[in-house]
Amino acid sequence: MPFGIIRHIAAAAHLGEAPLWLPASGVFLWLDLHGREVHRFDPQSGSDRVVASGFTENLACLVRLNDGFVLLVTATQFLRLDPASGVTTPLPAPLRPDAGTCFNDGKVAPDGALWIGTSDVGEVDPAGSLYRVSASGAECVDRGFVVANGPAFSPDGRAAYFADTVGGRILRYALDVKGAPVERTLFAKVPADKGMPDGMTTDSDGLLYSAHWQGSCISVRDPEGTTVETVALPAGNVTSCAFGGEDGSLLLATSAARDDDDGPRSPHGDAFVLRGQSRGMPEPQFDSAWLGREGLPQP
Repeated sequence: MPFGIIRHIAAAAHLGEAPLWLPASGVFLWLDLHGREVHRFDPQSGSDRVVASGFTENLACLVRLNDGFVLLVTATQFLRLDPASGVTTPLPAPLRPDAGTCFNDGKVAPDGALWIGTSDVGEVDPAGSLYRVSASGAECVDRGFVVANGPAFSPDGRAAYFADTVGGRILRYALDVKGAPVERTLFAKVPADKGMPDGMTTDSDGLLYSAHWQGSCISVRDPEGTTVETVALPAGNVTSCAFGGEDGSLLLATSAARDDDDGPRSPHGDAFVLRGQSRGMPEPQFDSAWLGREGLPQP
């Protein structure tokens, strides 16, 4: 059975992104990056509300921490977020973005390492990089990207996927038994008429779900990079997606507003809950004790 929309969340976000399922709470968190808001969506009640706002800079991504809190990354900072109250406290950052860049998307790999990208603030120059933060500190995996998105990981932890959004490419990094990258290959090239690859996730069968900016869809690819399904959405700029729900069968997709939005009922910037036959996996947790450790070897 293909994916179908079971709930339309009329959020009207500026730039919806970074959906994250919290198993203990039974809710999704997601961000409006430019609206500088943290949203909390309860699939049982259908309620979507803002739990944190008023940040002094744009937001970037969310990951689960091993202490029950959530790591909220902004353009330049790392914060501990209480998902219930929305209260944030500063955390030591394991790295700083280069001048003219900002943090963007990030996820935790099965080995517990945080993979996080940086993007050019003006989204023009290939100044962005991809980093991996582990118990050994922070290392630069790759560089030369205008906008860094993803990442996502295979269920066995032996592959990482990354979206070079402006380049229209999804890259695959083979990982060794310790989760470190050993080889980069081109996984997929997105045709210009299909938009650009944005945020992504994987399911328990190893399929990759890639949101398409300016593409109005999520593409589903097998481990060889072949598209096996295209999930159409009413929003033009689909930005990211994440599995959740009690049985992992829900897929929350986020989107961004467009310059040509056609009035207050436009779907652009809304979020969508989908259901199909696939099942996701709980996102791994990041050890907050690893934050603040130095070290940036070159790729």
